[in-house]
Amino acid sequence: MTQHDRAAAEERTDTAFARGLYEDPRASYRSRLRYLKENSPHAFETARAWYEETLVPAINQGTDPIDAWIEYGRQLGELTASGSTHAIDAGGRAREYSGHPAGELILHLPDDPAAPALALAVPRQLSPAQRASYDLLIERARSLSD
Repeated sequence: MTQHDRAAAEERTDTAFARGLYEDPRASYRSRLRYLKENSPHAFETARAWYEETLVPAINQGTDPIDAWIEYGRQLGELTASGSTHAIDAGGRAREYSGHPAGELILHLPDDPAAPALALAVPRQLSPAQRASYDLLIERARSLSD
């Protein structure tokens, strides 16, 4: 993968998140990568390789960048601790996430309650129910690990 490949994927990603329903997750993903680098170097290397060999090429070949980044987030979540991915609608109802986000809050929830959850896609406008879920599952997890 060349620098040009990375730049093209980043440009498509920037445009997709600027125009889309979701906040850009890359800052929180970088934080998770730092966590993996410190706690599981092998998992970090796997995540790095997935970025270079799967994520960037997929975006450059036309995969929707938001879908591609959500899938990368799922990989980061699984590399931290196996679990499941859930979509939480505006009313607070959760379902197992199966792709094609539609304004839902999307979270990777580890099976191990001691492992940190990861927000994969956060709508720009969280409903009160989504905000409560986010605060409970993501912010609480952050405060426990601080």
